[in-house]
Amino acid sequence: MPKIRFLKATSNYPNYIEGFVKKHPEAKSMSYNDALDLYFSDCNSWADFWKINLEASGKFECCEIIENAEFLQKKWADENKIRFTESNWKEEILTEQIRQFKPDILFLVDQYGDNSMAGKIKKLVPGIKLILGWDGILWHKAETFSNTDIILTCVPETVDFYKAAGKKVYYHKFGFETTVLDKLTKFPNQYEASFAGSLILSENYHMNRLKLVADLSRKVDLSIFASSLPDNWGFLHRYRLMNTIKTGNWRFAFDLQRVGMKNKGGVFGLDMFNVLYNSKIVFNTHGDNSIKTAANMRMTEATGVGSLLLTDHKENLKDLFIPDEEVVTYRSVDEAADKIKMLLKDESLRKKIALQGQKRTLNDYSYKKRMDEFANFIVNYL
Repeated sequence: MPKIRFLKATSNYPNYIEGFVKKHPEAKSMSYNDALDLYFSDCNSWADFWKINLEASGKFECCEIIENAEFLQKKWADENKIRFTESNWKEEILTEQIRQFKPDILFLVDQYGDNSMAGKIKKLVPGIKLILGWDGILWHKAETFSNTDIILTCVPETVDFYKAAGKKVYYHKFGFETTVLDKLTKFPNQYEASFAGSLILSENYHMNRLKLVADLSRKVDLSIFASSLPDNWGFLHRYRLMNTIKTGNWRFAFDLQRVGMKNKGGVFGLDMFNVLYNSKIVFNTHGDNSIKTAANMRMTEATGVGSLLLTDHKENLKDLFIPDEEVVTYRSVDEAADKIKMLLKDESLRKKIALQGQKRTLNDYSYKKRMDEFANFIVNYL
């Protein structure tokens, strides 16, 4: 039986891509395949975890593309003598990559802002059997996936939303890539408690998260590694000050100043995993629009590296981890602060819960297991 050809095209944070190139200038002079291997070796986001584990099943041949990594995409185009226009290089290069690979299944991860690619690709590459989409942020707009055959999501209520809209949905819980453990480095000093994540200061994103992180940092020693913060975070910055006076939201200004002054900068890939690994307690809080459901990547990333996860209480958390045995939960910033203080004093309890959390993740939430489940779903679906 021929292997299923699977192509996943995704985007990464532009500031991560920029930081990677600065950190690895040698990548610019490498071949496309070598540079892509180096890029994935940093284990950022999903990296090539789908490819590794789907191909290990013996049923798939996979291709991974970072569609907005300009240095990689243009390198591929040059090596394959593909012409493109500067104004539309992303779509033109990606389209040609899809043409050449001839996938049976195409997974377009990022369609939130523009869903036109799926429709175009269906016409240009008619041999594709399935186009998959992704909604991990409670986007909940069925029209975005009008040309998508199956929507993947990590959020239970998103499953319900698209099923009600008549769409086929696959519930994909996040996992942990166990090979990351071989790449971690122990720091001389550990962080007592840390927060590592994005702070996108827009409605329905991370406004409440900003307030929570700021409040917690006033009560305990919290090391903050925040990405996506505006450059003008300072309270006395002219634009920020004028906007604050205009809106009257002084609390926001003080919170932004607090987090901005304590922020050690965003971390991604192995830098992020090493921060989690070297943290006694990892503080996690979901996005503002995730009111009921625990679903984010940080839960399996923090438990996977063996740190204690302190996460916000959600209705479905008990379906993922046993509270107070594998992870610890909080319902308010005061409760989070009290539990951090208690767990830092009780090292035996903290290590016991962290170990049980890691055991649960490695046993039940490894990417190997996740991709075995997905492979069986796709094979049966086809």
